[in-house]
Amino acid sequence: MSPRRNGFTLLEVLVAVTVLALALTAIIAGGGSYARSATTMRDKTLALWVAHNRLAELDLQPAWPDIGNSSDDVTMGGIQWTWHVSVQGTQDPTLRRIDIRVERKSEKQDYVYATLSSFSSCAGKPAQNGGC
Repeated sequence: MSPRRNGFTLLEVLVAVTVLALALTAIIAGGGSYARSATTMRDKTLALWVAHNRLAELDLQPAWPDIGNSSDDVTMGGIQWTWHVSVQGTQDPTLRRIDIRVERKSEKQDYVYATLSSFSSCAGKPAQNGGC
């Protein structure tokens, strides 16, 4: 008659702990990746709101936007952003193309968080310098 075994052997416990450690490592790595993705998505959303706000400001101005470049700083969501607007003429003299880029002011590298392009018509705007 063989003696009856109660419990686990040391080898079985070590294998179980190793499997648990690997599983926890994967879960923690996944959580870190999720947190980075959520932060990036929040920043891109805020930057897009900055771009949409600037486009709305340009559309609401009584005068048609002049061709050229401009930039300024704005705060949204507790973050300092810099927007850059480029207004270009098009083949249609009654339309202008507006390109907006938004970057984080505090970053040394030029990483564009959001870009927005639109067209603006001179319809409904007062005539300027022989334009529309």
